[in-house]
Amino acid sequence: MAQQRKFMCFDCHPFMLGRFIARHEINRQISKVKTKIQHINYSRGTYGIENLGRGGEVTGLAVGRLREKRRSSAHACEDDTVGLVEDMNKLEARVIHGEPRRSVISIIGMAGLEYRVKEILQYLGKTILGLGKADFDTMSSEDLKEFLSKFLEERRYIIVLDDIWKTEVWDDLKAAFPDAENGSRIVLTTRFKDIALHADPRSPPQELCLLSDEDSWKLLSKKVCLEWNSTTTLPPWSEGLGRQIVKKCGGLPLAIVVLGGLLSRKEASYSEWLKVLQSVHWHLTQDPTLCADILALSYHDLPYYLKPCFLYLGLFPEDFEISARKLILLWVAEGFVQPRGQEPLEDVAEDYLEELIGRSMIQVAARKSNGRIKACIIHDLLREFAISKATEDRFLEVIHQDVKVKSFTRARLDSAIGKLVHLRYLGLRGTWLKTLPSSVCYLVKLQTLDLRSTLVSPIPAVVTKLQQLRHLFFNELREMVPSPPPSRTFLANLQTLHGLCINGTESVENVLNKLTNLRELELYGELELHEKALGMCIFNLKGLHCLKLNASGLRPSLAIPMLDFSSHTHLHKLHLVGLLNKTQTFPPNLTELSLQNSFLSEDPMEKLEKLPNLRVLKLKQSSYVGKEMICSSGGFPQLQVLKLSFLFYVETWRIAEKAMSNLRELEIVQCKRLKIVPRGLWPVTSLCILRLGYMPLDIEMKIQERQGENWYRIEHTLPI
Repeated sequence: MAQQRKFMCFDCHPFMLGRFIARHEINRQISKVKTKIQHINYSRGTYGIENLGRGGEVTGLAVGRLREKRRSSAHACEDDTVGLVEDMNKLEARVIHGEPRRSVISIIGMAGLEYRVKEILQYLGKTILGLGKADFDTMSSEDLKEFLSKFLEERRYIIVLDDIWKTEVWDDLKAAFPDAENGSRIVLTTRFKDIALHADPRSPPQELCLLSDEDSWKLLSKKVCLEWNSTTTLPPWSEGLGRQIVKKCGGLPLAIVVLGGLLSRKEASYSEWLKVLQSVHWHLTQDPTLCADILALSYHDLPYYLKPCFLYLGLFPEDFEISARKLILLWVAEGFVQPRGQEPLEDVAEDYLEELIGRSMIQVAARKSNGRIKACIIHDLLREFAISKATEDRFLEVIHQDVKVKSFTRARLDSAIGKLVHLRYLGLRGTWLKTLPSSVCYLVKLQTLDLRSTLVSPIPAVVTKLQQLRHLFFNELREMVPSPPPSRTFLANLQTLHGLCINGTESVENVLNKLTNLRELELYGELELHEKALGMCIFNLKGLHCLKLNASGLRPSLAIPMLDFSSHTHLHKLHLVGLLNKTQTFPPNLTELSLQNSFLSEDPMEKLEKLPNLRVLKLKQSSYVGKEMICSSGGFPQLQVLKLSFLFYVETWRIAEKAMSNLRELEIVQCKRLKIVPRGLWPVTSLCILRLGYMPLDIEMKIQERQGENWYRIEHTLPI
């Protein structure tokens, strides 16, 4: 009957038949498109091709699931807090005391969760105003913000916003939190430093440290006992294995809690705990809702340009301190760094590094005295994730992960190196290599050549043919004397040149004068013999950021030539070793200065304390041979690091009130006659770290008095 009705319908309405045929044709075309899409998708998997999104775009459904998993465990209640006493004390002081203005106190740590603005507003409306679902149905977000603002305006409040991922979330919420200058506080937790600074630039973020080994063990043992829900103590053998287990967690509370839960479900036997120890990383990736997917969420939120930079970190060994400079050069060589106007790629790459650190994806292992990153390290779990994700995406392949390569001794570089025509980074530092094969000239794409701590000498002629070179480091063990280049276009792209020996005027005129794009330059040799040529060359290098000159030769105490730095507005780092003319002036924007063997007889502080941007000052051996130094009131307004070493003749250092008002770190080594007057270090109220090496006992006793007020901590250092 149904078939009959359908037939009758077509019979009564002939135009419907044409529509049916058209729809059938459309359906057939759609099926073909779907088949083609499936084929493309299969091909993508086969050839390792992934989607390229902008700004960290990922599939909404997948990310949504990850965030829901984070959401479900974000409010789990724990009875014990471990290892946060100092952080809590600092937070308490900032919440209770401080300015009357409404301030935002940001806490930065690893792993997070994004909330939607409307959810936050509704939660605040429910808990603070007592609103219900019916109220929310009739109120917009703007109405809610206005209602909350009026209610809080006459009250002193503290509100905690947990795990904010985007600056837009804060921008949408801040109108709900009025500033009545009554001491109200907002505590904001985030993984991103830029969000913290965006919320309140005047309030420095509080960065949480990873747990110590001791606190890690406490957390693990408490977690295991808590899950057992009893007062049973752990077996005696558990501490030894437990400490080894938490050692592999690198102080990350999330990983320790996951393993604590796992151990609580295991039989309390030595063999079971030993199995967990032998497979820590495997266990942490097996429960995606607790650990692996949380790390995946952090990765998926990265902008597209940071993802390859992060995955690349999987190449480095576990617990390895990665040189920031080397990492930056490798990123540039791999092509990960996107051009940004006329800005050098190395500067863009340094911003990438800062952004990854600001997102808590990697950690700072060491900073230079000027505050820039010297070395970084990646947490074991994030490294495991990077390797797993990079392998999945066919970004890289780890063939032998645990192989330890012994350092080269008397290494020889095979001529086959010339076949690696796409090579962009060749680091031979510490290999003690004697010669470079001529086939290196075929490495036409090479950007970095590092020959430090090798025996390569003289400068190989093939180097002059590598026109794409950007960074060239010669060895410091042999005299690397330049020869006139064979062509006019001599290393036109070179930005960094270290370890070049100048032994004749022609070295300057025929070589250095052609390197017009240098940003970093390190020279040594009898520099004063070529004062005019060298002075003119350096004067013309307006783009210099860093200059190191070492006047060394057969004669002792050679001089640094007089140099005109008046137009060097970009030069911020200057290291000079050699006799220095007392009339020498310094670059206007200098931030770091190191002097050695200058043999200045007049107090250098009088001139140096007037440098408005100087942040780091190192006065090394025989830089000053006078008896008195004076730091006057208001002098050194930006100085943060001061290092004095081997100043054997200085007897008195007079520090006036309000001198060096921003000094945070002071190091004094082998200045045995030094006395600090009239009040010692009392005028320096900003000091945090004091390092002493081979100093008389009486100066240490006087300094101890000030240390008792917790103004700074004393560390002992050995002279280098």
